[in-house]
Amino acid sequence: MFFIKLLNFIRGYVIILIEGAFPERFLNICARRSIYLWNVKRVDKLSLKANVSIKGFRLMPEIAKKARCRVRLKGKKGLPFILHRHRKRKAFAAGAAIFILTMLVLAQFIWVIDVKGNINVNSEQILQVLEQAGLKTGMPKGNIDEYALQRQVMLDIDEIAWISVQIKGTTAHVEVKEREPKPEIFPKDKPCNIVAAKDGVIESIDAVSGKRLVSAGDVVKQGQLLVSGALDSNVEGVRYVHSEASISARTWYEFSEEIPKYEEIKRRTGKSKSKHAIKILNFYIKFFINDRISYANYDRISKVKKLSFGKSVVLPISFHYDKYYELEIEQKEMDRETALKIAEENAFKKVKGKQIVKKDIEKSQDILKITYECLEDIGVKQDILKEENTSDGEVSGSGND
Repeated sequence: MFFIKLLNFIRGYVIILIEGAFPERFLNICARRSIYLWNVKRVDKLSLKANVSIKGFRLMPEIAKKARCRVRLKGKKGLPFILHRHRKRKAFAAGAAIFILTMLVLAQFIWVIDVKGNINVNSEQILQVLEQAGLKTGMPKGNIDEYALQRQVMLDIDEIAWISVQIKGTTAHVEVKEREPKPEIFPKDKPCNIVAAKDGVIESIDAVSGKRLVSAGDVVKQGQLLVSGALDSNVEGVRYVHSEASISARTWYEFSEEIPKYEEIKRRTGKSKSKHAIKILNFYIKFFINDRISYANYDRISKVKKLSFGKSVVLPISFHYDKYYELEIEQKEMDRETALKIAEENAFKKVKGKQIVKKDIEKSQDILKITYECLEDIGVKQDILKEENTSDGEVSGSGND
């Protein structure tokens, strides 16, 4: 689409108004004679507006006579008319020609690499690997080996399962698909114990396999053996199994949060400064002298506008707009209720996702102490590394992470 517009601009075209009782007949005759009209719009019942090439416009008097229509010239667009208007200004014509030639040359290179689909893998990491594999800004569009890119990225980044590269205009659209993280599953055929992941009081325990060593109401410590995978039998001797159990326990979390006394109120003073620059490739042309901002506090609003033709043809020329607004910062005393709410919200963030059954709050002038009582599964599986005979002849298994 961009190249069609560019070609029409280079060749030049005119905007015409077609008036008559049957303007559609005029369009049909043009179509039969291979005269291309575009941006055709109805103005009213008896007239249409359209664009046509200079060559096509020269053939229209005969067609208008045959269709009993009137064709009026409404505008002239394109390079031929611009050059004609400035035909005596040779420097302007030369500059325009150089500009167009430069744009055509720049359009043959990759200037933007757009990475999509990544969530856990950083885009900078993907761009770095792509550059090592040969895809980087400033390279010719015809030098891209998609197979080599796929192989390099998938070898260097284990989290990437699939990658696709599509070139549209001067933009390389890179789409990646990350591997689904494999859950940590203890092998079913491997003997194991179940130990406590944290301190707590057992609420319920349902052991499907293995020997249960604690009961509801027992206080347990982190790392304590809850279900043993070592079973002793007078007939079979020591036998090791894969322990399976659901162990629910009450756990406690205590936090001390500072109660805020003041809040910051920011207001703009009305003073501002602007800094603008043009970036061409990696070089900046600055339209300001002093980089320093004299404001002690300020808001910065930044905008970047890239020179582009359509969505895909993006050139390595960008306009950078920065505006700095001076701020006054006022410390306002916060009311007690709001301050307590903020402190409690900060504490709650630390136990978010857990099943809370109770909370106790202690308030002082500056500190909010809050204790959450939660209900959670504290059992974790652990390798059986050695066996020890207990005093009563039983065999217990112990292990390390």
